[in-house]
Amino acid sequence: MKKKLWLTILVLLMGGVNLCHGQSLNTTAAEVADFDVQSATSNMQDLKSNLDEVVSQLYSLDEKERGTDNAISDKYRATRKEIVNVIQTINQTTDTIGEQLKKITTYKKLMLLTYKDIQASRSGMVDTKQYIEDFSNFIYKLDNKLYNENTNTIDDLKLMINSDNIPLTLANDSLVQSMILQLNDLMNNFQQNEETQLETIKKLNDLKTRTKDTIEQYQTEIEKLQQKKNYLLQFMKLYQNDTRQRQLTINNFFESTKGVYDRTVELVKDIKKWVYKVDFDMERKITALNELENDNEAYPLAWPLYPIEQIQTYFGDINFQTEYGVPHVGIQIKAGQWTPVYAARDGIVYFVADNDEIGINRAMIVHTDGYVTIYQYLKKTVIKPGDTVRRGQIIWYSWWEPGTRGAGFISKGANLTFEIFKDGIAMDPFEILDASIVKDKEALPDGYQIKYLRDKYARPIDITNLELMTGTTLAKRENQFLIKYGVGVYKQVAFREDAVKDTNIDKDMVICIAFAESTLGRYLSTNANIGNVGNNDRWDRVPFTSAYGWARAIPVTLNNAYLWAYHTINQLSRYGNKDGNIYASSPINWQTNVLKCLSQIKGYYIPEDFPFRTGPNPNINNPTPETITFGETLTQ
Repeated sequence: MKKKLWLTILVLLMGGVNLCHGQSLNTTAAEVADFDVQSATSNMQDLKSNLDEVVSQLYSLDEKERGTDNAISDKYRATRKEIVNVIQTINQTTDTIGEQLKKITTYKKLMLLTYKDIQASRSGMVDTKQYIEDFSNFIYKLDNKLYNENTNTIDDLKLMINSDNIPLTLANDSLVQSMILQLNDLMNNFQQNEETQLETIKKLNDLKTRTKDTIEQYQTEIEKLQQKKNYLLQFMKLYQNDTRQRQLTINNFFESTKGVYDRTVELVKDIKKWVYKVDFDMERKITALNELENDNEAYPLAWPLYPIEQIQTYFGDINFQTEYGVPHVGIQIKAGQWTPVYAARDGIVYFVADNDEIGINRAMIVHTDGYVTIYQYLKKTVIKPGDTVRRGQIIWYSWWEPGTRGAGFISKGANLTFEIFKDGIAMDPFEILDASIVKDKEALPDGYQIKYLRDKYARPIDITNLELMTGTTLAKRENQFLIKYGVGVYKQVAFREDAVKDTNIDKDMVICIAFAESTLGRYLSTNANIGNVGNNDRWDRVPFTSAYGWARAIPVTLNNAYLWAYHTINQLSRYGNKDGNIYASSPINWQTNVLKCLSQIKGYYIPEDFPFRTGPNPNINNPTPETITFGETLTQ
């Protein structure tokens, strides 16, 4: 019993007390600490201040529109309805922001109190640790006057040395036993306090995360409010002109959907006839594209965003045609705000409408084999006419509600409208895309469910029986997966977030590369090295000084001078890249394991050409040797 106790004490003294079991303790994230609720409230009130004036102007316009015949036209009535809708959404947005600011205030107060509790507890635990150390040293010296350290029996030599005071020394033995029991109780109490502090730290980290998320939601809502207000004021300014200008404004408003359709059809007809109305050499770019394009893809086109949770309007929707007077030649895909939008195939950017003013933002990309794709209702572009884009490359970000940039007044909510033309004819995207990527088969119409099943069983890599994580959100599924498969620091979500910070690589992609090559830290080929990063064809294994150094090396490698131009998973291994630079030499296993892992975390089937970038490559204009640090030898 003594020996085990001394080993425990020795570990305690040499290693120190682990006050938080690996839980990071920062006061708050910078964006939380720096967030000024009072200033944010003032900003919201300023943005809303002109709303009453706009309503008053609207009533004045009613009088102008009536004119002398005391009648309001149907077009004006419909326009007014849309303006009122935007005003109502401004009110709703303001209410939402108010609630978010209340939450942030509450969270910050709780965080401060919790942090003070942790600091007080930690200070007490440090003092207790010192007390345990001093107490242990005293017992150790007392206990070792007679006992042999190896056999735990009375040592003859020690007995002879202490012969003048043997009765007192032996009497101390019972004292030692009593003190050891007290020390054991003290250490148990210390451990309980440590566990309590761990729970408090987890509570603080949870508060920090919730506060950060709420601040991000506030920033999104305040941007929407700013755009809606500017959009509304701009429209009202145009409308307040003379009768003729008001009529033109209404016509432009009502013809926006039809105008976009007519413009699209006109451009597609020209392209079919090889008539290119652009200021760059389109024919030369198409020739270069034919030499560049990879024709080994399972499907001619890929989905332009992920996940596919809901199709709001299908190809050929009759209600759409009745309302807008033009056929619906695409699909409207539900899209969260700032969702990346990807090029469906290698192509040349032919046309871009990037409106800061009233209008629908959209892009047209020309591909080989007679394909043309169109993307509508977009927020921010990262492309321009004449650019060559690759399959899975980010081209835009989706946006949100009527009255926000790129959505116009007629947007029905958060969506991306995606259209496909083949040889000048509009095609139903579901007939061309992999339908099995849709998250919920039961939400599809019957005909599309058949296509879903056909595509499901035609998948190049069969993951039909794969068990998906059950969490209701992506964050919960990530955490569930890491807890199930990771070890030590490798199972911490915050560790993964730090690893991809300031890169454009999907965090889940880094998790799944680690899973495919080391089962998240269970099988390391060298210190902190999963197997691929930093290796070469001689099978050299480069150790890392820390787990973070290795984890960070993965996204850095994917952005180096050899791999920076790749956008989809199948380009990274010999599975889909037969003779180019690669990350992994495996012809099948690496691709299979990464896809299975991503599917479990994302909650739906991940295709082989899934895009792994979440933003433009930070090294795209300068893939210098500094970006080759971890992977130069790997891709020879």
